[in-house]
Amino acid sequence: MVTIATIGFCLGALLLGGAAVFLLLHLGTIREARTLRRVTPSPIGSWGRGRVAAQARTEYGTAGPQVGPVSGEDCVWYHVRLTREPSRRSSDDSHDLLLDISAPAWPAIADATGRVPVDLDRLDGRLRADPAAVETTTVVYRRSAPVPLPAVVPPDIVDGLKKNEVLELTEARLSRGVEVFTLGRAGGEGLAPVWFTTHTHAEVLAARADDLGLGRRLIVGFGLAGLLLAGASVAVLLALS
Repeated sequence: MVTIATIGFCLGALLLGGAAVFLLLHLGTIREARTLRRVTPSPIGSWGRGRVAAQARTEYGTAGPQVGPVSGEDCVWYHVRLTREPSRRSSDDSHDLLLDISAPAWPAIADATGRVPVDLDRLDGRLRADPAAVETTTVVYRRSAPVPLPAVVPPDIVDGLKKNEVLELTEARLSRGVEVFTLGRAGGEGLAPVWFTTHTHAEVLAARADDLGLGRRLIVGFGLAGLLLAGASVAVLLALS
């Protein structure tokens, strides 16, 4: 009985820990929702410096029309990465980055009042892009299953590939005329986005509202279940002591 009560207490503590994690995530979602309510879309031509938002369309940047090196598709911007797995550097690295190139200039977004360059070269986990405006093409090459590779891949890389290694070529590209909602910080060089999605401002806000509702339910559910389980287990342990 003591063992069962101890296991119950541990499970209750885990549930309370889960509630705490959901609470931290919930606080982040609250901050996002507040920012989205405060910074609403405005005409690009009215922007100054600072935090701004827009409902706009994608356009060519200063370098003009681009062609995706992997897909061959017309686009306003691209980013290409070539990796090799497993890594030859050390057992701690999952892959070697052999190629990392982007379009010669940032893309732009435009509305009826103006246009502004957008920095998409720093795609990482901080950019909220769900659903993404960027399209992706991936090519996987193995010696046992060779496929045609575009000219952007140096021939010596393919020639030096070992039997157990895999090349993965990924192209992210942004087409022209895609309707996007974006929120970020405007500066002298252009817009550094935090949000860049094909959803509208209203749809993004609605999604945050759904996330807030789910977060509240998870926090309350995990918290109450953890308190009840841990409390009951403590009561049993005290009665047996």
